[in-house]
Amino acid sequence: MEKIDFTKQFAARLRDAMVAAGHHSDKSISGVNIQTLANITGHSPQICRKYLRGLAIPEPLKLIEISKKLKVSPGWLLFGASNNDNARSHSQLSIDKNILLYILRQSNFLYDTSPQREEVSEFLLDLIDDISKIDTNEEQLKKIVDLALSSATHFRIT
Repeated sequence: MEKIDFTKQFAARLRDAMVAAGHHSDKSISGVNIQTLANITGHSPQICRKYLRGLAIPEPLKLIEISKKLKVSPGWLLFGASNNDNARSHSQLSIDKNILLYILRQSNFLYDTSPQREEVSEFLLDLIDDISKIDTNEEQLKKIVDLALSSATHFRIT
């Protein structure tokens, strides 16, 4: 997948999520209210236009914040889902064992005895669910896992 295609696809999903959340605008070329996106992100309207034009992608923590406010999965917003998503039961996951093993090995720093263990478990389950819906090769999946785990350091106790 080329960078241009990736950022354009992100822009389309961001636009769809904004419209679904009721932040559409007939006055805007992008079809969504730029100022609302600026308020959600805390970034300038100029940067938000770049997001919607497929010229930029927010940093991981900002992406998580945007997805929460738009009530979509960060994995979906960034990477989309495979075409067979609707055919699969929401309670059933299908993932390559090598990828699951990689996730668990790479995420061992998240496990501790803190009271946030349930949040960590939910995060990992969401990550596994998101990864299982992405149709790409193993190397790309590993990069996605690394990005998600690097953004999860807020679970750690300092």
